[in-house]
Amino acid sequence: MRILLPPSETKDLGGSHPSLTEKPIVDSLSLARSEVIDALLELCKDADTAAKALKLGPKQLVDVDRNLELLSSPAMPAIERYTGVLFDALKADGLPSSDQLMIQSSLFGLIPASTAIPYYRLSWDSKLPGMNLKRHWQLAHEGFFDGFDLVLDMRSKSYQQLAPIESENSYVVEVLVEYPDGSKKPLNHFNKKAKGVFAKQAANAQISSIDQVFEIAAQAGQRAELGENSLTLIVPEGY
Repeated sequence: MRILLPPSETKDLGGSHPSLTEKPIVDSLSLARSEVIDALLELCKDADTAAKALKLGPKQLVDVDRNLELLSSPAMPAIERYTGVLFDALKADGLPSSDQLMIQSSLFGLIPASTAIPYYRLSWDSKLPGMNLKRHWQLAHEGFFDGFDLVLDMRSKSYQQLAPIESENSYVVEVLVEYPDGSKKPLNHFNKKAKGVFAKQAANAQISSIDQVFEIAAQAGQRAELGENSLTLIVPEGY
């Protein structure tokens, strides 16, 4: 089983692994990835244009220079690079087993969570010169999921669009909060915490069957409901 996660806008700096120049990521997405990297480097040659295309505020302009150095800057595993609500929950009390975890990056495509990557700034809706980023990644990921036995898709809708899955063996994960009166509503920004906690439990359990989601959800302080191609995680108010 694979557990697909979104990336995060926030990332840690630094790293102790070789740079992409020394050790590039080699897989079926290598060519498509190189094209995105080249387009991003070209964009960042003009700081003003890059700031607008990447939607950077005044305090974030340093990310233009960091992008220009992404091929030579040190790398670290993607699961360690990304921070924020989902990844803080995922990594609480130590890193989870990452064998089944994959992260959908707008720069690198869908990669194993253990893949060493540099710091970068690029979102799913960033504008790159001469490239429709969504269409580019959709084409690159065609056939990517062939052979995947089962998928839990915890990506946000925006990142699902970069690599759509059309398989009866995939389950889109959503989060609802349940109130004392029994009503349920979609959880706000903190749905990421619920996903991170569940993903950690699932990865450490080496989940291999969709039937395990009920026990794993309970261990995460949640309740699971299965649909035809959906998994709904229900959490109590204040989770």
